[in-house]
Amino acid sequence: MNIGIFSDTYTPQVNGVVTVIRALKAGLELRGHNVYIFTVQHPKAEEEKNVFRLLSVQFPNEPQHRIGVFVEKQIYDFVRPLNLDIIHTQTEFSLYLASRMVSKKFHIPSIHTLHSFYPDYLNYAPLLLRPMIEKNLSKGIKHILRSQRCVISPSYKNADYLCDIKYNRPMKVIPNGIDLSHFYGHLIDENTCKKTRGQFGISPEEDMIVFVGRLAAEKNVSVLLENFKEITKKKKVKLVLVGDGPDRRPLETHCNELGISGSVVFTGYLRWPDEIKQIYAAADLFVSASHSEVHPITFIEAMASGLPIVAAADKSIEGMVVNGENGWALKDDSLLWEKVLEILEDPSVRERMGKRSAEISQNYTMERFVESMIACYEEFCKK
Repeated sequence: MNIGIFSDTYTPQVNGVVTVIRALKAGLELRGHNVYIFTVQHPKAEEEKNVFRLLSVQFPNEPQHRIGVFVEKQIYDFVRPLNLDIIHTQTEFSLYLASRMVSKKFHIPSIHTLHSFYPDYLNYAPLLLRPMIEKNLSKGIKHILRSQRCVISPSYKNADYLCDIKYNRPMKVIPNGIDLSHFYGHLIDENTCKKTRGQFGISPEEDMIVFVGRLAAEKNVSVLLENFKEITKKKKVKLVLVGDGPDRRPLETHCNELGISGSVVFTGYLRWPDEIKQIYAAADLFVSASHSEVHPITFIEAMASGLPIVAAADKSIEGMVVNGENGWALKDDSLLWEKVLEILEDPSVRERMGKRSAEISQNYTMERFVESMIACYEEFCKK
């Protein structure tokens, strides 16, 4: 098959959607399919075969993100010689609009993966417009997705939401998958782990907790910091926050207010997977207070690295974090610290849960993911 993937985010950007697209592209190509990526230009992007980049401008206050600006003739000239069998869109912005034009002009079937749970992002809307946007959100989502042959949800969280708003097009739940081999912690030697810990000022007698994700309101990092303050009262421990975002400065200020600045490390963006996999391998535990996930890739990466998980309970991680087996998912996110201490204070529990995390991560391999996606392509190419 000739498959066109349209996305407003791609390398060198670092996020879960990019990780999924890269895994999907690699897996499809291993099986002999031709994959063409349509995305935005980026000043740090390297030339890559079968990747077509459209003009873009920087997103306000978000230097990593870009807004695509396209001309119909340009996108048509890119697509015309490729003889695409199917279009698979991954975002709902400028490249999505481009994909709809292409689908209509060349009569190419299109499917879409809904990676975001939009009700969680209403706080980004201007305050005066928020009531109107909230009122019309479901209508807007149904309108945007009205022409898709199928909408894929990586977990039941978005699938249930689409059912609740009475979206009436075909839907499938296909969990995200990645190349887990990047993150197998046992493949990273002890000296490398010691070096990584030393790089961030973590001594041998300190435990290391890691969070990887966007530093923004929807990730609930401020609650994670408040939990961490309780942990520091009982243990010598450091919290490593990997990633960046609009809330980094307010979170640094919050650390000062809580009196934990000396125990929290902000790394900024790290290179995926080389630097990030070393952070996981060096850590003792992965913690998240986020309620805004759909099917979080960072959880899968941490699990493949052999880390126990303590997180806020959410439909997006059902089956991924199993209470008492590979960690804890708690309804009350203010009490995460209790389970963190329970794990850190008993090395045997930490080891048992870490092994179970690695086992559960096998449910999210690139191979399973790609096989499910190919079956979906084949089904909806024929309609």
